[in-house]
Amino acid sequence: MKHIVAILGVGIVFLGACFSFTSSTPAPKNVFITQPEGKYNCESPSETQDWINPFPKGGLGTVYTTSEKVNPQGNKLFKVKQNSIEVLYDWKGNKAPFGIITTKKAYSAFNLELEYKWGKRKFAPRLNAKRDAGILFHIQGKKVVWPSSLECQIQENDTGDLWVIKGPKVTVIEKDSTETILDSGGEQSFLQNVKYDNYETSSWNKIRLEVRGAESAKFFVNDKLVNEIKDFKDNAGKVLNKGLIALQAEGAELTYRNVKIQEVK
Repeated sequence: MKHIVAILGVGIVFLGACFSFTSSTPAPKNVFITQPEGKYNCESPSETQDWINPFPKGGLGTVYTTSEKVNPQGNKLFKVKQNSIEVLYDWKGNKAPFGIITTKKAYSAFNLELEYKWGKRKFAPRLNAKRDAGILFHIQGKKVVWPSSLECQIQENDTGDLWVIKGPKVTVIEKDSTETILDSGGEQSFLQNVKYDNYETSSWNKIRLEVRGAESAKFFVNDKLVNEIKDFKDNAGKVLNKGLIALQAEGAELTYRNVKIQEVK
């Protein structure tokens, strides 16, 4: 009986670690000590690293880069603050280019979380289109606006859609558990899988990505699973197990905040 009680005690301690949201140890600057909710994957502490901000203030050129070019008006697509990134808020004029802010480090297995909220203004060439942005991961090749990558769409009423872009091949697990293969290495280089359901609100929305190398990825919107994929291959048929991560600016004001990433061993 004592052995059984001891085993149960160990189990309770582990579960407590998985479901705890606080820590008695202060977190260093740009490090977040949090734990995912029970509905998410929950690895043991030995399998994960601390949460960090992949786009810290002052990290341009050392931790991340942007696709922005110098312009006469001094406009900036991305304004990186202490714990947020403002997109297009101080832009002068009614037309704006698209762009990305990209990590310099390649990530393989990780959890990524952020919150976003739309602003008011939209810019040509998307003045009459839905507000749009996105999270790109497993980026390969050049850092262009739409690089070879996998995307979790951020777009009005479409947040959580999957886009497979310029080369990768994945297997989609549908809501009813059936499977579909999307191969963007053929005639169509942009392939979409629509999210399971719409959970976007008009205020702040939370996104969580759980990416496990080439094995799988899950997209959550406001704590609801909305897309799941597995078995990633690149355009040459090789395993696609890592790449850079980027956030998009696509002609609409928005703010990303509480952006954080946790690598998984």
